[in-house]
Amino acid sequence: MIEYLKDFITGVLLILAATVTTINSETVSQDYLYLVKENQVVKVIDGDTIEVYLNGKIQKVRMLGINTPETVDPRKPVECFGIEASNKLREILEGKIVRLEEDKSQDNYDKFDRALRYVFLDNENINFKMVNEGYAFEYTYKKPYKFQKEFKEAEKNAHEKSIGLWNNETCDY
Repeated sequence: MIEYLKDFITGVLLILAATVTTINSETVSQDYLYLVKENQVVKVIDGDTIEVYLNGKIQKVRMLGINTPETVDPRKPVECFGIEASNKLREILEGKIVRLEEDKSQDNYDKFDRALRYVFLDNENINFKMVNEGYAFEYTYKKPYKFQKEFKEAEKNAHEKSIGLWNNETCDY
């Protein structure tokens, strides 16, 4: 019963966190943050961007090596399979404790001040998983990265299997 109550309270707090961070990530109350664990995903923004409680604050993280169709860019319409990719990442990561890994071959932050990282859940590379299951494209920005070969192979396999983005009845990629 106590475990159930703890899970329920955690769920309520995550919903509260998502609501508060939607308003403004920088104004999250310090009173709330002590309830969130280090490296906990507090919000999935879209299929390749999350918010994680890191070093005492909410940090946006852009997942390295992948790109998903747009769902939140105000300059663009929602793209084909973007909602599915966002929902898949939310299903996998929201509320979970993750390990973030930087790549020395890439910048530490992008022009939007998002940390550029690989995201691991229970030692599984979620960036790779998104490509491998057809929810994301392999994405190389400017220069090769640590897992580029594996991600390109995963995209090729997803394409050959016609899954996710590559399903002929899903999108016109």
